[in-house]
Amino acid sequence: MKPVSTTRNQAGFTIPEALAYVFVFTIMMGALTALLSSLFTSQAHPQVSYNGRIYEMAPSFTNLRQAIDLHAALATAIDQADSVVILGGSRSHPSLDPTGPSSALVTSFTPTALTAMVGADGFTAFSSWDQRQLNATQFSGNLTTGQGSADFTFLTVQGLSRITSIAQQRRFTMMANGQNVVLYEITHQAVDWSSGSAVLTVNATTGTTPTYFYRFYYLANEDTWSQAPGASHYWYRSDSTWNRNQEGPAKVVFADPYIIAGDDPTAQINSVSRFIYFVSHAQ
Repeated sequence: MKPVSTTRNQAGFTIPEALAYVFVFTIMMGALTALLSSLFTSQAHPQVSYNGRIYEMAPSFTNLRQAIDLHAALATAIDQADSVVILGGSRSHPSLDPTGPSSALVTSFTPTALTAMVGADGFTAFSSWDQRQLNATQFSGNLTTGQGSADFTFLTVQGLSRITSIAQQRRFTMMANGQNVVLYEITHQAVDWSSGSAVLTVNATTGTTPTYFYRFYYLANEDTWSQAPGASHYWYRSDSTWNRNQEGPAKVVFADPYIIAGDDPTAQINSVSRFIYFVSHAQ
């Protein structure tokens, strides 16, 4: 008589044998995945050193992760700000500085308050050009020289004077391994006022300032953008005779570390950074 039950399935394997095969297959796939992961992570990504800092060649996933953290913090600071001050870039004033590039603040600028704004006319908080004039004494000696249009400083301000963050972008050029390269450095320094006095927020990993940063580079012929990194100022009116100056919004483009901008100058469409802001000075 044929047994009522059997330990073999229709494929001819016993259940313990099938489970053993699945177990062995899982171990082998896990080992293969670990091997491939180790292989890719051990591959040296091209790097260059400039001013004692390391820049990684784009596209750089490491820098993309850092960029996401930086821009999340910057977006929060913008949302909570009463006004923003953008120094540098092009057209900081349509008649006094029609083309630029204007001077940005040096990257070592870390004051936490705009001292001249205390007790000042609140409407001057809503114009970067007015801020530049009003805080000329404080800014003097802290402005860049020989900068390009991609260099700018982005301050977020609460009230009239409390600086809550300082974002900076700088663009450099150099020769590396016989090739012209373009380097970008983006930093964000958060300022914490929750205790009633200003405290610079340090980087969680390094324990130093700036709070967030990313640094990367392109080959020079790849630094071609539909909208070039940098700041552009826009104006509603400018009439020196009537003394009627109304600064409008500003477009701020941060370089993107995970995009190859393109090396074809005849292309109809070039890559666009994902980190673009169109902000009013009055939030």
